[in-house]
Amino acid sequence: MSMTTADIETMISKAFVLVEASKLSLDDEFMKFKPKSNREERFMKQLTRVIKNGIDDFWYPKYDPSFKEDGTGICYVPGKKPAVGKSYEWWDYTAQTFCPERHSWLCSKPERVAFVGNFTKKLVENGWKVEDAWYTACFDSKKLGHYLNSQNSKRAFENTGSREICGFCDLANTSKILEKDRVSGDIRLASGNYEEFGFVHPIADLRHNIFLGLDLDYSVGLIVLHKSASNL
Repeated sequence: MSMTTADIETMISKAFVLVEASKLSLDDEFMKFKPKSNREERFMKQLTRVIKNGIDDFWYPKYDPSFKEDGTGICYVPGKKPAVGKSYEWWDYTAQTFCPERHSWLCSKPERVAFVGNFTKKLVENGWKVEDAWYTACFDSKKLGHYLNSQNSKRAFENTGSREICGFCDLANTSKILEKDRVSGDIRLASGNYEEFGFVHPIADLRHNIFLGLDLDYSVGLIVLHKSASNL
């Protein structure tokens, strides 16, 4: 059953943040950084390409998704176990049917790059040194989420809504399932889970996973929403 307009607006206000990707600029202070590692240089190239190509704003979840108690799907609330253990196909269907009124879908690679760029920009705006923000996003994200080498690492899943920074939680703890690569057909994963080190899969990390039909025990789907309501 489709949600009402009021239901959609309430959900978005509580559980999603508008990423103003269209406002990212090569003239932003954080984009004047000179990369000091291959990882930083690679991400700088990816982000520069996204900015030059242009990208629309979109709504991005504050928390990882969790399962509804009645088993009918997913929800976005703090304090619950993340919805791990499902396949790419399950997440692809769930994303498209989650909020069709806002054209919900699995996050694309350009959108993920724009999110990490926007997040890095927020770190700088909140007082981080530019070089520290880039290093933490691209090289070792142990300060940004729940990794094996993070402070107070639990060696188990943390509940959703953990380790908030710049308005977002759960930046690690689980890997994020993105839209699959349209050329190779491989799944794209971003970030890392609690059993991995922050320098192995930092939040800027994007990688392929060939196991398309298998359940992914340490990953959740990353669902984003269109900025405006559907006119369909």
